[in-house]
Order: sequence, then C-alpha cells, then structure tokens
Amino acid sequence: MAESAGYTAPTTAPTAAPRGYSGRQRAELIERLERRVFDLVIIGGGINGAAIARDAALRGYSVALIEMQDFAEGTSSRSSRLIHGGLRYLEHAEFALVFESLSERTLLARIARHLVRPLHFVFPVYSGARRGLFTASVGMWLYDVLAMFRNHRRHSRMSPDDLARHVPKLRQHGLKGAVAYYDYQTDDARLVLENVISAVEAGAVCCPRLRAEAYEGEWKGQKRLLVRDLLTDRTFTVHARAGICAAGPWTDDLVSRTKSGGRHWLRPTKGVHMVVPGDRVSVPSAIVMQHPNDSRVLFALPYHERTVIGTTDTFFEGSPSDVHATSEDIDYLLAAAGHYFPDAKLTRDDVISTWAGIRPLVAEDKSNPGAVSREHRILARNDGMVVIAGGKLTTYRRMAAECVDTAIEIIADADGPRRVTDTPTGKLPLPGAEGLDSDADLEALTERVSAQIGDHEVGEHLVLTYGARAMRVARLAERDGSLRERIADDLPFVWAQIAYAARDEMALTLADALVRRTHVFYRDRDQGLGVLARAADVMGRELGWDAAERERQLTDYRAEVEANRGWRSASERAARAAG
Repeated sequence: MAESAGYTAPTTAPTAAPRGYSGRQRAELIERLERRVFDLVIIGGGINGAAIARDAALRGYSVALIEMQDFAEGTSSRSSRLIHGGLRYLEHAEFALVFESLSERTLLARIARHLVRPLHFVFPVYSGARRGLFTASVGMWLYDVLAMFRNHRRHSRMSPDDLARHVPKLRQHGLKGAVAYYDYQTDDARLVLENVISAVEAGAVCCPRLRAEAYEGEWKGQKRLLVRDLLTDRTFTVHARAGICAAGPWTDDLVSRTKSGGRHWLRPTKGVHMVVPGDRVSVPSAIVMQHPNDSRVLFALPYHERTVIGTTDTFFEGSPSDVHATSEDIDYLLAAAGHYFPDAKLTRDDVISTWAGIRPLVAEDKSNPGAVSREHRILARNDGMVVIAGGKLTTYRRMAAECVDTAIEIIADADGPRRVTDTPTGKLPLPGAEGLDSDADLEALTERVSAQIGDHEVGEHLVLTYGARAMRVARLAERDGSLRERIADDLPFVWAQIAYAARDEMALTLADALVRRTHVFYRDRDQGLGVLARAADVMGRELGWDAAERERQLTDYRAEVEANRGWRSASERAARAAG
C-alpha cells in the first residue's frame, strides 16, 4: 500500500459516539473509522473480536472493529449454544481447560444472567456401553471438584424407572440408569451482540459489512488496514497503533494476505445441527448421546418448542463462507436420534432447519477431529498484528483479555497510552444483565414486560432475549399496535423485534433480523418465508429501503433458505414446497 503524495495523517482527537446504533448511522461510523488513529483495530466480529473490542474499550483504549458479514454470522452463531466445562475433555486429560471453562461458566452466569441459563443434562448408560455407570459417576465427581462445587446443582444418579418417567420417549431396552448434572445454555449470536453493544457504549467504533483487504505494518508508528465497504464497494484506510486478527475460520486466509505472510494456523472441523419438532422428540433435559456407529458424543437439546440434535465433527477443507449441512450429515444425526428415540420414527421430512459452523481449531497432527484440542493460541507478530486461533465459546472472555494484554504492549511501543493491565469484564455485567442481580430480579422484570405487552409467553421471551432492554421492545410495540402482533402464531416473536433490530442493533438485512437477532429462521416451520414480505416492510421503513432494495433483500433471504435446505434432494425440496 503505497502512500499517496497528498496524504495527511488523520487526527487522534476523540469524537462523540453516534446516537443509537442503527444502519442509518453507518455512514457516520465509517467517517469516524477514516478520520481517527485508533489504539487498536480488530478484524472479525465474532465472539472473540466482539469481546476483545469490549475489553479494550472498557480499559480506555480507542478501538475500531470491522466485520465483513453481520456480527456473529460465522462460527459464533452456529455453535451448540452451550456454556459448559467440557465434560468430554476429561477423557483427553485436559484438566486445565475444564477448570478454566468451569470458572468462566460461573462468571458468565452472573454477568449475562438473562442469556446464560442453567440446563439439566442426563447421561443415560446402557448395557455394553464403553462408559459404565461407575465410570460416568467418577467423571461427574471430578467435574464437581473442578467446578469447586459451584455447579448450579451437584450431579445425581437416576434409576431406569426415574429416567422412564422423566424422558418417556427415550429408548428403554438395555438401560442401566443415568447420571444427571447441570451446564448452561445460551443464545450465541446474542451473546456476541451484547459484547458489541457494550463495546460501542464504551466508545468503540464497530461496523459490519467491511472487509479487510490488506494490512501493513509500520508507517510513522502506525499500522494501516485497507478496508472495503461491501455495501458501496469503496475502499478506505483505518490507522491504528496495533491490530488483532480475530477472524475465526478466515484466519489463515487473512494472515496470508498480510505483507509479512505467516504460518498455517488452523485445522478446521465442521459441526452440523438439525432442528426437529419438540413433540416428536420431547426432551425436558438435554440428553447426552453416544452415536451408535462411532460412539462420538452428541446431544438432544431442548430448544423452546423444538429440539436440536447435534453436533457432527468432521474435518473441513472448503471455504468458510460456503458451509452447509450435507445429506450425509443429516443421515448421521437421524441415526443417532433414531437409536435413542426409536418411537419418534424421525425422517428427513421432520427436519425443520439446520445450521453448520466451522470450528477454527489450532492445527494439530490428529486423525480424529474430536481429538483436536479446543485450546487457543495467541501470537504477537513483528508487524504489530496479534493473531488468536482456537478456543471455545465458554472461555471467550478470558481469551479476549489475553489478546488485549498482548496488544497493549504493542500500543505502548507505538507511543500510545499507558498500559492498562486490569480488565473489568469479569465484574461488569453485559448490557442486558444490568440491574439483574438475581433470578428474582429476572422474574420481576418478566412480570413488568408481560404486563406491558399483554402476553406472558412473549414477555418471558423478550426478557430472556434482551434482559434489561426488554422494556424498550415492549414500549416500541405499545406505540405501534401492529408491532405487538406475533410474527407466527405458535412462536413468541413479535414484530417489534424486527423494528428494534434495525433501529438499535445494526441489523442491515432480513437475514440479520430473522436468523441472528431472532431465530425465526430456525424455529418457524417454513423458516420465515411466509412472513417475509411483512418483515421487509418493517425493516424497510426503518432503514429507508426503496423498491429495488426491498426486492433484493427478499431474493437474498429466499436464497439463504434454499441454501439451508440444500442437503435435500431436488424431489424432496419440491415436495416440501408443495406441501
């Protein structure tokens, strides 16, 4: 990136954050990116990038974050949506990782009370299983010990009769009993968004649909990042004292395009989940399953009125931008579901939706995808870029703190502010959890929001989605009665959520709103296609879409649904569309 003859260095003076956080302010955000020298520029708006931005901004550093898609559009919205210690990691003797994960799990349950909720797990044991009841119980005792007995509740044993009453549809033949324990469930996309919103409130400039084109090291003590606005195709330069690559499965691609090049970081694996009707596979608790073909551990997870079966774990060599469930993936998951819930008689026609994500695991010489470590690595390069790879959702906050600790040394060497080594992210609640110091607070807020919107099921849904911000959505619905209506009769989503996503959560597309700000895409039986025109009307009003943009949005969303169903044969897709 050659310096232009007429180049003038941008000012380092701070500027006020824009009011709101809407796509209508996006041009202002880009202007701020262009005219400042930041202490830190972060590439990647998944959980790592969002948490790094929050951590650094709360320490007082000036921060820019760019994301080439929507926030959390990649791996960070396609996990098993669990905050857990990693019980299966005990088999690989990764005790330090389990201990760290359990510690973070306890902390996240406090600072994100509305999003990180306890979930009861049942591990049924059958005759002939590789892990018997005694082995499973020993593992649970170790799990309790590593958690320092701070689990939501300690593990327990269940007899076959107990289990038959608790999960009537579970296979009974050969059942010896079960062990039960607690981990936590979350909404991964919203966990990312809460970190982004917190970072923005602390002064960070976070903007989606911007792609890093090239990174250059030193220029008068600064690093320069060439950025392309994917909505206008215009390029501009962001200046910073240090950079962090938090690009997840795109890490190798991004690092290879830097001036310094770099090592091969990743050994990615693919994980696929499928969503099926909850009345067909009814699971009041998460069920730990071992696949009948290869004994790999996977789950049947309660997902509101649905059930999620997942996940697969296979090495992946394609583009992270084009990852979907395959026919083989679905057949693998159906085989596990059929083994544990034989009376459900699930078929491919019962699959409502799927999601597939790439785990950006650190490269190791392992032949078994499940054996690749979930540990993370952080490296400070000579060109002033810090690279993070690997890790897991549960430990995101600690990984972010390590990244910032590494970057502040580079910032200080570039005549930046003094080193601020203490992170406040373990003490400060995420925005939605502010004022929610107990479950009693959460229940009281649910009653207030339910009364405001006139529907307890919707009120509870809003509180467990937005936490302390739920009343904002309810008031939006109160001001416009049409926004109070449910998007689908059998789901608790309301139209106010779509308007709010565009107005205050930087949703720029129908997919942003229907896939990640809400889960209409995953939970609605036709994945939102039946309400798509009205969704375009609501978002279009907020974002000023003309007729051409509205039509493009409709086309893009339909294409996303079609890609999600790509694992089906052409005849299956035609029959499903007709029926």
